[in-house]
Amino acid sequence: MKGEGRTAAALVAVLLLCANLALAQAPDEEDVYGEDALPEYRPEPGSEWKELAVQLPSYPEASRLIEVELSLRDFPFTLFIDPDSLSVGKDRVIRYTAVLRSRTGAENISYEGIRCKNGMVKRYAYGSNGRFRLRHKPEWRYIEKLHGPDRYRRELVDHFFCPLPTGNLRKELLKRLKAGRSGLYMFSDD
Repeated sequence: MKGEGRTAAALVAVLLLCANLALAQAPDEEDVYGEDALPEYRPEPGSEWKELAVQLPSYPEASRLIEVELSLRDFPFTLFIDPDSLSVGKDRVIRYTAVLRSRTGAENISYEGIRCKNGMVKRYAYGSNGRFRLRHKPEWRYIEKLHGPDRYRRELVDHFFCPLPTGNLRKELLKRLKAGRSGLYMFSDD
């Protein structure tokens, strides 16, 4: 009897471990916006996602920045995106330079990438004094839902970048950014 109890407990432990491992891997494979169903985004059968090499853009010119309309309470910054840096690679990563400007004029500048498929972000470089500095080992991480420094990224994902448009990706994303949250290209606030 005692042996059967231990066997059952061991079996339950193994099943729980397997379930946790499956859940831990699921978010990276999750296709939140159904992009894999669209012919232009469908990966080759059996292929794994691979990030393309990153080329840093030119440093942003203040006169070219697009102000992004955010609806964040108590957010102490105005967000600008450099249109010249905006791109979507064959890896489906939206890359852009974000400029966060405080009410006093101080700026935080970073070159980032967002994956709509799984809601992840990677910061490739920081900008200051007219140049970018690469991060030592940038890594993909999940964008937080409501609080902290990811609030503007969550807005970009939910209201401007995702799901990826069809056609000329860069042009369509620029239209979304310029139209603002209340514009023609926006999605519901669900």
